[in-house]
Amino acid sequence: MTASSTCAYPPPDEPFRALRGNAVTLSLGRVEVTYLVSGQLPRITVAGQSLPIGDAPPDQDEAAFALAAGPDSILVSDRDERLAVLVPRDGSSLPKAQAPLYATGPDPRCAGHFRVTVHGASARTGALYVAQAFGHTTGWVPAVHGALAGLPEPIPFTAAIRRQEDAAHARRKAENSARLHVIPLHYSDSESATITPADVANLSRPELLNREAALLWIADNLELAQAGAGAAAIVNDCRPETWILHQLAEHAQQKEVPLHAVRYAFAEFSCLRKLAGRARASQPVTAVAELLAASAPAIHTRRELWNALHASGTDPRRNPSADFEAASREIMARMPQSGTIWYQAVNWRDWLSLESGEQPYVVVPPLGQASELCPEQAAERAGAVLARRRPALRYLFTTRDARGVALVSQGNGFSAHSRRHWRTMLALAARMEETQFLFAGGSADDRAWLARELEHRPRANVTLLGWINEHWSTFLRALRATPRAAFVCRPGLSSIGAALANGIPPLLMSPDPLAGPDGTVDPITAEVAMERAVYAFQLERLYATQCAEHPDPPLPVLVDTLGDDPQKALNTLRRAVEPDIQSRQRAAIDGYCDWSRVAHLIASVLAREAVSGALPVQVKRRVRDQELLLRREPSGTSEGRPGGKRPGRREHERRARAPIPGHG
Repeated sequence: MTASSTCAYPPPDEPFRALRGNAVTLSLGRVEVTYLVSGQLPRITVAGQSLPIGDAPPDQDEAAFALAAGPDSILVSDRDERLAVLVPRDGSSLPKAQAPLYATGPDPRCAGHFRVTVHGASARTGALYVAQAFGHTTGWVPAVHGALAGLPEPIPFTAAIRRQEDAAHARRKAENSARLHVIPLHYSDSESATITPADVANLSRPELLNREAALLWIADNLELAQAGAGAAAIVNDCRPETWILHQLAEHAQQKEVPLHAVRYAFAEFSCLRKLAGRARASQPVTAVAELLAASAPAIHTRRELWNALHASGTDPRRNPSADFEAASREIMARMPQSGTIWYQAVNWRDWLSLESGEQPYVVVPPLGQASELCPEQAAERAGAVLARRRPALRYLFTTRDARGVALVSQGNGFSAHSRRHWRTMLALAARMEETQFLFAGGSADDRAWLARELEHRPRANVTLLGWINEHWSTFLRALRATPRAAFVCRPGLSSIGAALANGIPPLLMSPDPLAGPDGTVDPITAEVAMERAVYAFQLERLYATQCAEHPDPPLPVLVDTLGDDPQKALNTLRRAVEPDIQSRQRAAIDGYCDWSRVAHLIASVLAREAVSGALPVQVKRRVRDQELLLRREPSGTSEGRPGGKRPGRREHERRARAPIPGHG
């Protein structure tokens, strides 16, 4: 029996496929799609009425429509029945049910909401990491991928990454890039975070309903949707659309699929705002007050942020991701109680109070790729890399060279003020001739600008490294070999984590202010401004707790690269390079945590949940304590004797085979 020979429609939960000669007919609810000739557009009807395939969204009062979607799909919507379906433009893959079909319809579990379903076999894809647009992919992805690959029974790891340069960096940093599967992630900044499970009009595209907008997002991310449907566990790194993939996975597999979220600093925003208010009112002479003064443009109230966004023409209701805190809380609110929120905090022990709340937090230190070399070995290797650029720097990191070293990096994250940061560092280098400055990272435009500046006005103590990629952790570890060294970076968690993992204290550049050079608020900058101010605060709080016995002024955390007081920035950097200051900061880091276990902890939980389902959050916290607290080893001195290394893969495999305490 073919779909065209009956007036009864199959239940909307399951599509009906029929063959008649070379023609293929697909029916779902009242929607009927017939592919007459391979390679040509299909004939589409809803309740027997033929529909043309449009290229523009329909009027709001349209009861049914068909719309070209993505590069290879068609969206068909039957609004009277609250049903929408995404079908391929070419039906050649349908006879053998090779192409999965996606649909949205009423969610029987929640009135007023819809659910996303997938129909068709999906290959299992192991753990799926859904990235955001910034640089976290270059720290989290290769670290957890490497730890998963080292387990006794490795599971596949797929990362969805938006920017090609982020994907390239992640592959370069992965231990075995051949086993790291990277797929593209597509989304519109103007529509980000507006697709919710509520079965109402979409905020950014009111001519569409959310159930239709969800299918359009899938049409732009077909490879990701297929990976999501087969995922044994999903990790959401700030992407609000991940709930769509989670629904696909649970519908395709007909079971609970573990959901993880990598969250950062938004839970501390309110604390910072209170401190900022006190600092503005009384101006206390403390390290926190100095930090807040330097970060003041990035520390805002919710009202100030909304006013600034409106002034720049950005409506947070139509672009919710511009209000980073609100968007983050929405993501957290949709996390199931069986989920896992990996909250990465620089001063993570002081923030365990998060775990007493209702959300399933597991607070851990930030991830960073640690070098396998001891400081002396790293100094030799980094010197050899430098010598290829400037032979006179061959022994820069050794006792044969008495100069101080300042390694400066802006990473690959977004900054509207990157050029101002570089200008400040060039000015500081001109007044610190006794220190050799190494400039690493930065955008292609900024690197070209720096090269022109140094060609026009050469500086003997400034060397451009560009992207040193596989040598990055080596250079960070090499800083440990010289007592007069500093690592200056923008306050991103990847840079901080890499520094701490290699036992070197980061000196943070000022967080970018909300207002851009033209005076308007850039939504991306607003999204990360508070977060980066929090990292500086966490680091200051770490030093305050670890070095409380020292009566001296607080240890340097932030060099004001965007301020109007160049002498203050110069004094800060000179103090940061002093051997006594470096010694105290390194001691605070060394006694803090064995950072190399963080990736193994997350990978171990992911692997176990991929096999047996979600673990209780109390069990995951006990595993965390067992991995990170009970067998502490100094992060920067795991190489304390020449040739020393971090715990090897055999030790990690032994831990992975051990039973989880309190859980079998």
